[in-house]
Amino acid sequence: MTERHRYVSEPPKLQTVDPRDICLSVPCKTGLLDVLCVAGLCNVIGTGRLANQPLIQFGGSNVQTVRTMIVHEFMERTKAEWLVCVDDDIGFRTTDWDLLWEDQAGELAVCAEYLQKIDGQQVPAVWGLGFARIHRRVFELIQDLTTHDGQPWVRQGIFAGRLMWDYFPQGVTPAGELRQEDHAFWQLVRMTGVPVRLETRTRLAHSGRSTWHYDAEALARADEEQGAAQ
Repeated sequence: MTERHRYVSEPPKLQTVDPRDICLSVPCKTGLLDVLCVAGLCNVIGTGRLANQPLIQFGGSNVQTVRTMIVHEFMERTKAEWLVCVDDDIGFRTTDWDLLWEDQAGELAVCAEYLQKIDGQQVPAVWGLGFARIHRRVFELIQDLTTHDGQPWVRQGIFAGRLMWDYFPQGVTPAGELRQEDHAFWQLVRMTGVPVRLETRTRLAHSGRSTWHYDAEALARADEEQGAAQ
């Protein structure tokens, strides 16, 4: 079980990373961004936390392909050191942004929890890519992964005339498990030995038929009540 810390009321420290070193990306298959996502983008740009134009990848119903295109663009066509991943249906505040950037141990990767879109339930999406920050070095280390016989662990493929690394290898694993593209990515990160901080203090909103608001305190209370009832 993931340990969820009680929310601390003290505001997080402001980011120390140069806003010019950050590339914020949004995969968007419909061409429409949720209003809470747009509000978050406006706030981080307006307050000087981000100095580059957001990388919004429109089109494509396969989120794996869209994420792959984003990372390819980030690695090959920008000089930014950090990639921030924000899904088009995730709403966030500047406080959430600051929590993501709070440097606790020089992390190269931070992943924030948010709620899944399940009516009437509070189920966290653990190890998703809806709100995360990843350093360029992490992708380089994934490229360097090899199998026991020295072959590249991650393959390359041509899409839209460009050779790209498959950082998000979704599908059935050798163990027979159906793996999503976000979980596959974080598994590759763990294989590199890079520690990942799981951020649970945010108040992210996940929009769809309704809006699911993440609250670690409520989840912790539910875990306690469930434990007491057993």
